[in-house]
Amino acid sequence: MKKLLLLLLLSPFVSFAGSTSPAAPVDESAAKDQSPWRFRLAPYAWLTSTSGTIGVGPLSTDAGMDSSTILSNLQIGAMFVAEVAYDRWSFENDLIYARFQTANDTPGPIFGELKSTLYELFWTSYVGYRVIQCDRFTMDVQAGFRMASMGLELELTPGLLPGRSRYWTRTWIDPVIGLRTRTYLNDWLFIPIRGDIGGFGANSELTWQAFAGVGAQISRWAALVVGYRSLGYNYDQANFEYNVNTHGPLLGFEVSF
Repeated sequence: MKKLLLLLLLSPFVSFAGSTSPAAPVDESAAKDQSPWRFRLAPYAWLTSTSGTIGVGPLSTDAGMDSSTILSNLQIGAMFVAEVAYDRWSFENDLIYARFQTANDTPGPIFGELKSTLYELFWTSYVGYRVIQCDRFTMDVQAGFRMASMGLELELTPGLLPGRSRYWTRTWIDPVIGLRTRTYLNDWLFIPIRGDIGGFGANSELTWQAFAGVGAQISRWAALVVGYRSLGYNYDQANFEYNVNTHGPLLGFEVSF
């Protein structure tokens, strides 16, 4: 049972960084010809570890798990950030889907294997407004929500008795507010920093995340980002406890136009 509970904390390991904007100053005549629309797509790889506690009903267990264990159980992952911006306003979405699976022999001949499949969907959506915009520095304030959806399927394969299965799911949404900045050290090197906090008792007592890194503008349209991200939850509702901190280094690639 402990292993099944630990599966619930295999958190997603992709996405998250600040917006991209050209670093070099432009002359006023060129700026007038630029479109106020901006678009960004950014897939990321996030190598995570976890700590905390997780529980279902009266059962709870330590949530500690290293990155190698998480990766060994990953089957499918699709994770990216997409953003549309107009002038100082922006609409940003961080969408993460992952599926994990384990299989273990059961004691005795009654059943064959116990297969456990975990489905996770995390969606963070922000509306932002750029309060500071300079040649070398931008700052956006953001507000929105973060949705967490988890599904666990348990399947006993046939042995002496026919096989059977059971499916469990839980979804909740929390309001969040956040801030992101990007500082250009020169025409190609920049530092993205961001964070948010939410929950406020709406569903989670607290949810938060933070990211800091360094990026390189490798062309007019593309940038590489490396950094460290943490995502925390303090959720305890309807006999399900999820008090987990997911953290680790990330490597990302973003395209802006």
